[in-house]
Amino acid sequence: MRTHGLMIASLIAALFLAACVNGTKKSLYDELGQYEGIDNIVRELIFVIAKDERVKPRYKGVNMQHFKKGLSDYICELSGGPSDYNNENMQQVHAGHNYTNTEFNAIVDDLILAMEKRGVPVATQNRLLALLAPAYKDVVYQ
Repeated sequence: MRTHGLMIASLIAALFLAACVNGTKKSLYDELGQYEGIDNIVRELIFVIAKDERVKPRYKGVNMQHFKKGLSDYICELSGGPSDYNNENMQQVHAGHNYTNTEFNAIVDDLILAMEKRGVPVATQNRLLALLAPAYKDVVYQ
């Protein structure tokens, strides 16, 4: 009988701890390191793109400071953080560029590499990628 009571007490304690852990789950914005972490990921992405022959020519002549700020603000807002993102929507930003599936996938690969280099856990990477994925239809027109 005493063992049974101990098991119930252990179960209650485990459920209580699980509720506490789930109740304090970090937002994606926090998991990404808030704005500073997001900005560092985007900075790393720019370095990765600069070495990626699949997409590097696309960025020739692009104001990378503007690109960095815009993408950082966009990810900040998308991940639930405070943001003053007020750029054009994704369809307007990418209109007329004729991006290919290959280029889109290359940028996704580059973003994953940038997040890995910044130590972002895979689960967090996947959460961000899931939020970014719907933008595909606004970037690639084929």
